[in-house]
Amino acid sequence: MATLAVGHAPTLVDCDLRAALDAAGVIGTWYWSASNGRFILDEGAASLLAGDGALAGAMLLPDRARARMLESDHARFERRFRIACRLGGSFFTEYRARSAEGYRSVIERGRLFHDEAGRPTHGQGIVLDVTEPADKPFSIVPAVHGERAEALDLAADHAIACRQALDRLAHSELRLLADLLLMRLGQEIAR
Repeated sequence: MATLAVGHAPTLVDCDLRAALDAAGVIGTWYWSASNGRFILDEGAASLLAGDGALAGAMLLPDRARARMLESDHARFERRFRIACRLGGSFFTEYRARSAEGYRSVIERGRLFHDEAGRPTHGQGIVLDVTEPADKPFSIVPAVHGERAEALDLAADHAIACRQALDRLAHSELRLLADLLLMRLGQEIAR
């Protein structure tokens, strides 16, 4: 990092971007091509998700690109990705991945793009490791399990898709109702 003069407030130029990304838990990046359904991961994402950093830059089938994702989290990931492909826009999901150190809590965030006809073309995003140390238990990923949690998660996925679809309409009352549903689902998930 650059040396700062006394009394000088740091600017973005003064920050070490890689150190800031590491501190935020950024593991790597991904790119998805709709034309062949394959993912391209950078070295960090390939190491954690595919289990082999040497796969960085290779075009990977979805199962290979997420080989270390826990099997129980695959269906939720695929459901959210399909919704994002259909609607376009933001993509966000969380899951667990196996690593040499144990299980990691992972968040993926990105954006899926469509052409003028509304067909998906590609997507890109980042992979974050939000695993908290065992001696400092705090996580932004809610620890919900069981049948109730699965039902709430599915309901939230559908409510998010509904809200995103309503964004395309100029009908504020319907958007408000969708927002209320999402807020209430969030309260139930937090319980």
